[in-house]
Amino acid sequence: MEAKKIDYERLPELVADLPVGIFGMTAKLVVRTDSKAIYWRWDKVWEVFRIKISPEAIVYGKKYPKREVYPGNEDFGSIAWAYKSEKLARERYEVL
Repeated sequence: MEAKKIDYERLPELVADLPVGIFGMTAKLVVRTDSKAIYWRWDKVWEVFRIKISPEAIVYGKKYPKREVYPGNEDFGSIAWAYKSEKLARERYEVL
């Protein structure tokens, strides 16, 4: 089977400076597919989410390519969830 070709930037294994208002917040990839992922944050929170793709855009004069984006606060409860337990995070991941 031929690998699926993607035309966008994928999320990195280590996401730094998450936009949650906590300086230095980082998250490390635990597991992912093309449509879902689990990241583990430095504050011992497991984040499970469906991967979102943003189109190419110009934001405040800066050009951004088509890319996967980490979920924002507005995504939690609909396409993203946070857990203090790895077991619960993996259970949610399996049903996405």
